[in-house]
Formats: sequence, C-alpha cells, structure tokens
Amino acid sequence: MKIKNCILIIASLLAVSACDYDDVNTSTTGVSDDELKQKGLIYGAPFMAMQQRVIPIGSPSLTTGPGNDLQNTDLISSGSYIGYFGNNNNWANNPLEATWYFTENRMVYAYKNFYSTFFQSWIDIHNLVKDSDLPSDQAIGALSDIVKVIAWSRATDVFGPIAYTRAGQGEISPKFDAQEDVYKAMLADLAAAVEVLNRAPAQILPSYDLIYGGNTAQWIKLANSVMLRLAVRTHFKNEALAREYIEKALNPDNGGVMEVVADAAKIGDGPLMPLKNSMMASVEEYGETRMGATIWAYLKGYSDGRISKMFTEVGSGTWYDPKEYRFLPPTNNQPKDASFADDMSKPIVTDATPLYWMRASEVYFLRAEAVLYGLASGDVQSLYETGVRTSFEEHGVTGVDSYLAKTTLPLDINMEDCLFNEDYASAMQPGNTSPKWDDYKTSNRQEEQLQKIMTQKYLALYPNAVEAWTEYRRTGYPYVAKPADTQAYSRIGAAEDARVPERFRFAPSEYQTNPNMAEIPALLGGPDQGATTLWWVRDNRPKQPAN
Repeated sequence: MKIKNCILIIASLLAVSACDYDDVNTSTTGVSDDELKQKGLIYGAPFMAMQQRVIPIGSPSLTTGPGNDLQNTDLISSGSYIGYFGNNNNWANNPLEATWYFTENRMVYAYKNFYSTFFQSWIDIHNLVKDSDLPSDQAIGALSDIVKVIAWSRATDVFGPIAYTRAGQGEISPKFDAQEDVYKAMLADLAAAVEVLNRAPAQILPSYDLIYGGNTAQWIKLANSVMLRLAVRTHFKNEALAREYIEKALNPDNGGVMEVVADAAKIGDGPLMPLKNSMMASVEEYGETRMGATIWAYLKGYSDGRISKMFTEVGSGTWYDPKEYRFLPPTNNQPKDASFADDMSKPIVTDATPLYWMRASEVYFLRAEAVLYGLASGDVQSLYETGVRTSFEEHGVTGVDSYLAKTTLPLDINMEDCLFNEDYASAMQPGNTSPKWDDYKTSNRQEEQLQKIMTQKYLALYPNAVEAWTEYRRTGYPYVAKPADTQAYSRIGAAEDARVPERFRFAPSEYQTNPNMAEIPALLGGPDQGATTLWWVRDNRPKQPAN
C-alpha cells in the first residue's frame, strides 16, 4: 500500500515537470516533441522510484515506512555490526538482526528491501528499452542500469548469490549467480553504460533525476567511480578482472571519476520531490539509533573534529554532568528506556539531510588501495591524505594538517566509558593504527598502509553502513568493538570470537518458492548461514587481537 501511495505522489509531480525533457533531447533522438514528452512520463515514475530504493528513502507522507526499511538494511544491522550505531533496544520479545537473530520474517523483509522491491521499478524501464535502437532509450537504459548496479551491489554484498544475469528475462523461478559472476556482470554493465552516456546529450530525464538533475557528465563520473569501487573489491580474488576495470574507470577518456565534494551522489529533499531522511524515524521517533562504540573509539582517540558534525554531545555542561559523547555497544543487551535514549549521543540528522550513495573521499581511498597493490599509477600517501582532506571538507571541518600528523591510537573502551552497559569493555589499541602515514609499528609496511587506508575510509564512509560493513569483511579493517551479547555468535554458526556476521542468510521460505535456491550452498561455497564468508574476502584477512 505504501509503495502505491509513493507512485501516486510521483505521478502527480510528473504532470508538472515533464515540460523540459524535450528541450534538451530533441536534436539527438529523431523523435517528435510529443513522443519525447510521453517517454518522460513513461520512464519518469519508475526512475524516481528506483532512486528511492537504493538506500531506502521516501516522501514525508509515507511516515515511518522508509525508516523501518532503513533500520533493516543500515541501522540495526550493518550500521550496528560496523559500530557506526548502537541500538537503544535489545528487542528481547521480538529478536531482530541487531542481535544476530536472522529470523524468517526479517530475512524475507531484508531481501525485499535489498533486491525485490527495486526490481519492480527497474523492470518497467528495462522492458521498454531493452530492444530499442533509439539513442534516447539507450541513454535512459544506461542510467537505469547504473542505478541497478548500485542497488544490487548492496544486495550481493549482503546475501552473496543473487539473480542478476537472468534478471528481467521473465522467469518465475530465476537462477541465482555466484557472487564472482555477479561482479563480472555488474562491471560489464557499468562499462557499457559509460560507453552509451559518452555519446548521449548533456541532460537526460532532468525532471525525474533526484541525484544529478539530469547531468549526464555527473552520471558518467558516478558510473566510473562505482566501477572503481567494485573493481578494487575484487583484486584479492581476481586480479586480472580488477586490473581491467580499474584501468577503464581511471581512463580520463571515459569521463573521469569523482574528485571534488560537489561530485557526491546523494538523495534528499529537493525541488523535484519532497523527501524525508529515513534515519529520522529511528533516531527521533523511536529513540533507538544512537552513537556506536567503534566510531566513538576512533573519533575520540584521534581527537577527530568530524565528531561534532556526526553526533550530538550529551550532558548539561556542569562539573558533575560535563558535555561528552556517549555511545552504545554492538548487540546492546539492555532493554529500551526513555532516559537511556536521552543520555546517548544521537546521529546529527534532520528531515532534509541527504543520504549518500558515494562521495569523492571514498574514491581517493579506492585509488590509494589500487596503487598500493600495483593496479594503478600514483602516489599512495598523497591519495590517502587527499582522501582524508576531502572527507574533512565534506563535513565542513578544519584542522586536517594537524590531524594527519597524529600518532595517537583509538581509545580502548573501558567499563566506565559505557554508561548503561557497565560490564562492557573492548580493547581497541592492540595492533591498531594512527592517522599519520609513516607512523609504522611493524616491518610489514604494505599491510599497515592498507590498515590506515581502510580505517580512514571507514570514517569517511559514515553513515554508509552497508559499504563500511562490506569493506571490513573484505579486508579485516578497521578493527571493531566486540559484541556485548556474548552469545550472538552462536545464532549464525560462527566462532566465538566473531566480531560481525559475514552475511544475511536467505529465509527458509525462499527455498520453497524457488527450486533453484537449492544451488545456494554450492554458489556460496558453504552453508546458507550468517558465518559463511563471501567471495571477495581475502585469504589472509587478519584476525583482530582477542580481548
């Protein structure tokens, strides 16, 4: 019902915003003004809906619906695992993924949020353009495919195998692809989309593009940047594949990658459609999403100025109640309480705060990793430091020069630090790193440099939780705080020292509706459970020192 309401809202906007589509495309398509206007109406609604499903967001009229979806994908799951957020609830009477309960109904819900709801919007466009020779249709199809890759890269990075190469072929029970094959297909789709867009007009669907307002050059930069993201992710497992697409992504003749703050791909309230940041439901209405232990340890240990842009201080400011940042640990095992929420630092977010798909700072860290492993040319230290500088600029924070000279470590989390979980502690300093590039602790320079890159990338990615969780699982960095619930590991078949789940499992009911699901364990290379590692995890991933 909520999806239908959303489409009705979009449709009402289309009627008043279709007038400029023909102005920017008529000269290159060879079709009439009326035909172009009709194309805008046909493609506009599903394209706007697609963009809202990458990271769940919606109109204010949808109330808490998108907020519940975002809790499932980013706030109480991936964001909690990676320590961006702590949850002011243990959901003792309704176990959720926050405490590593991967129940039937929650996994059905997760697969819907990561994959199937998006599919419904994408297929509407795909079916219209797949056999068309019109340049206008091909350009729209290219935009659609870029959004599809961004959305379904999140799906495969959470579940592993997904139906990708055969999606849209009309099969009632589609076959799933192994994750390596999904990555190969996503990279090929991005390269094809860039090729099409480099021949396209300067604007495409400007009245329906919630990300760049129809700016084709910006979509090309985003596609190349996502290509770089996915290619770098593969290099520990398929170096040839990684090298091929890193070269394509960084080739300036293909349109370039993100370099400046203004290149960011973000979605939020704007002139084309009223949208409400979907974190607001969990932060303000439910009083549940609060500052996480891991990010607290890094931001406080590094005296990182970005903390004031990410989280609120709590306390009255008196000598007996000083202003400070307070956090909740992963898998918080304390029940919900109103005063508990008030005494914890909140993520700083308003209705109008955008959600970010990708930012320029991430691209610099991706380039640094590529150079570190000989997959691209450049200077690793310069790229690393530019990534940090760009992140500071993205948050409007000064002091980056002194920050990059710091040799301090993240704070250990002691019992007195965790106000309402007084028996919780987690050491964060053993084996950890500082912001200063040449502050080395061992003789393994490459490994320490990777750790520095990934640690600063973690801070720059906030609050893009799925991406941060993925990079931690892939590389083993940054080190994260241990779960407060000491039995969480047992619910996913993991070892006792597991810090995060490796993936979501598929709901058992999915196996009953699609016989091809029987192939999932073989495609995974292990049982369909939360402890089975995904394809891109490196073989020598470090294990965090026990504490």
